[in-house]
Amino acid sequence: MAKIDEVNRKLAQLVSIESVSTDSKRRKQMDKAVEYIKGEMESIGMVVEEFNSNNCPSLVIGKKIMSESAETIGIYAHYDVQPEDPVDKWTSPPFNLTKRGNKLYGRGVADDKMHLIQSVIAVKNLIAKKMLKNNIVFIFEGEEETGSDHFEELVKKAGDDLRKIDVFYILDMGMKAVNVPQIFYGLRGIAGFELKIKTGESDLHSGVYGNRVLNPAQVAADLFSKMKDSKGKILIPGFYDKVKKFTEDEIAVLSKFVPNEENERETAKVNQMVGGFLESKIKPSLDINGVASGYAGQGFKTIIPCEATIKFSIRLVEYQNGPEIIKLVEKFVAGNLPEGVDHEFIVKEAADPFYTDYTNPYAIKTAKILEEVFGGECFFNRSGGSIAAAEILQKLYKKPIILTGFTLPDENIHAPDENVDLNMFEKGIVALERIFSS
Repeated sequence: MAKIDEVNRKLAQLVSIESVSTDSKRRKQMDKAVEYIKGEMESIGMVVEEFNSNNCPSLVIGKKIMSESAETIGIYAHYDVQPEDPVDKWTSPPFNLTKRGNKLYGRGVADDKMHLIQSVIAVKNLIAKKMLKNNIVFIFEGEEETGSDHFEELVKKAGDDLRKIDVFYILDMGMKAVNVPQIFYGLRGIAGFELKIKTGESDLHSGVYGNRVLNPAQVAADLFSKMKDSKGKILIPGFYDKVKKFTEDEIAVLSKFVPNEENERETAKVNQMVGGFLESKIKPSLDINGVASGYAGQGFKTIIPCEATIKFSIRLVEYQNGPEIIKLVEKFVAGNLPEGVDHEFIVKEAADPFYTDYTNPYAIKTAKILEEVFGGECFFNRSGGSIAAAEILQKLYKKPIILTGFTLPDENIHAPDENVDLNMFEKGIVALERIFSS
C-alpha cells in the first residue's frame, strides 16, 4: 500500500509539470504530463493507449481487466490546468507543490491533479492488497480547461473499451465542506463568445470627435444592457423557451444544505451576494468575461477608441440546446448594433447541459460509501459549472455517471494559491478504494 509520503511525492511531480493547455508554448509540458501519467499506470500493470487528433493534447486510456465477467468502472479526470497568472499573487511558486499547515498549494493541485493521483493510487493499493475485483478504465483528458474540443472524437477512437463500462465516475468536483461529501447529478452547459466591434480605422481625439463618432466601448455597453437586465434576466427573445421547469421534489433535494450567505460572500471575497442560492444551479446566466478597448495603461490618454473586444459566456440548463442558443445570440447581436458598426462574432466553446438520475443504484451505493468514510451526510447537488466530458460520455454510452470529488469550496480553483486539504486528500483515496472494490 502506498504511503502518504509517496503519494505526496507523486502529486508534487505531476504538479511540477506546467500542463497549461491554453498555452501553445507549453505543448512539450503537456506531452511530459502524458508520459508521466502513462508511466504511473504502466507501473501497476495497466495497459495504456494514447489517442490524438490534429496535434491536440492526448487522451490517455489505461485499462486493468480482472475478468471479462466483472463489472467495469470508468474513471475520468484531466491533467491540464489553468494558467498561473497573476504570478505575483502566489505566496509560493505555482508549480512547486508547497505544504503550509494542513494544505498543499500549487497550480492544478485541486483542479484536477489531486483526483488523478488519488484514483491511480487507490487502484495501486487495491492491487497490492489483492482486493481489486472490478475492471478499471482510466480516461485522462488534456483539454478540459480549453473546452474539450476533441474529447468526443478521441473517446470514439477508444472503441469497445469504453462501451463496456458499466458506470462512469467523473472526479472533477468537490465537497460541501470538510467531511461533507456530495454527488452532482446536474451541470449547466456553456456557450462562449468573442465579439469584436469596429467603428473606424484609428483611435481619435476625444476633444475633436466627442459626440460626433460612435465609441465602440459605449456601443458594447449599450448592447449588453439590452441583452441582460440589472436583475440578471436575459432579454434575448426566445432564450427561455425550452428551460426546464424544476419540480418541488428536486428543489427540496437542492435545498437540504443551504450555505450561509455571509460565509459564501467571504469565500468568494466579494462585497455583496446578489442572487439566491439556487440562481447558479437551476437558471441560465450570462456574464461578460473580459473587455478590451482604448487605453488602460499608466496615466491618461483622451481618445475615442476604434475597436472593442468583448468576451462573454452563457450558462445553459436542461432542454436548452447549445447550437440553438448560439443562433439566437448571433441574431440578437447583429440586430442590435447601430448602423456604421462592423462586427465579428466568434463562438469560442460550447457544451450542452448535463443531467442524470440521482436515484440510480450506483449513486445510492456511492453516497453510502462516502458517508461511511467521511462521517457526514452525502448531499445530492447540481453545479453551475460545466464539464463537457459528462455530457459527451452520457450521450455516447448512456450509462450512469457519478460526479464527485474531494476539493473544498475555499481552495482557490483557477486562482492564485490553489490548494487542497491534506485530510480530504487522504480520505479521498480511502473512499475511492471502497468505490472501486465494491
